[in-house]
Amino acid sequence: MKWIVSSALVLGLSLAQCAVAANVLFDFGDSSQPTAGNYNNILVNPPATLSIADAIDSDGANTGIGISLSGFFPGSNTAGQTAPAGAAGALLEATATRDNVFGHTGPFSSNPDASLGTVTLTGLNPSLTYDFTFFGSRTGVTDNRETMYDVSGANSGTAFLNASGNVSDLVVVSGIQPNGAGAVSIDVSAGPNNDNGSKFYYLGAMVISESVPEPASLLIAGVAMGGLLFRRR
Repeated sequence: MKWIVSSALVLGLSLAQCAVAANVLFDFGDSSQPTAGNYNNILVNPPATLSIADAIDSDGANTGIGISLSGFFPGSNTAGQTAPAGAAGALLEATATRDNVFGHTGPFSSNPDASLGTVTLTGLNPSLTYDFTFFGSRTGVTDNRETMYDVSGANSGTAFLNASGNVSDLVVVSGIQPNGAGAVSIDVSAGPNNDNGSKFYYLGAMVISESVPEPASLLIAGVAMGGLLFRRR
């Protein structure tokens, strides 16, 4: 008895490996410093842009993903990294890393409190999982300005990044499934190791990408799709 694998199954596996959409790129910061090209700019200085109804991906295609911002300080920080290197430099434009939205605990510059900033995403596919990559940088300081990114949908995950003097580091929260309505919430705040007196925290850029299945998962999915394509001789 001999098993023959249909070429359609092989094709199905190849397509499964390639079925990852383009990244969705976000620049958070100052209205005078947007990032050109296929970035989505969330700008907190007047004229502010605190929401986008239909974000584009890195190919310029509409995604149906909506984003809105709340809770951050009503102004930007423009002392971000202007020459990103390493992982950050490979993924992000310098115009996206050079400024941030930020928050703080307690009064600052006549603002009473901004201890929790929230990014709300809608229009995601509830049947998919997504990876969220974050960057933040505050140059010219040496204290610990650790920022916590807490991502929640049907499941949740958390990552921590010290923005103080950051040149190259990114953090990723992987495998997040949106809730049944296709929404994900990202809470941004000071991390537990943040020792700054005002607990400053930062969000300069974010990338959303579809999670890539593990090879074993792709194989199982391919076999499931192609089971009827086997034939015996």
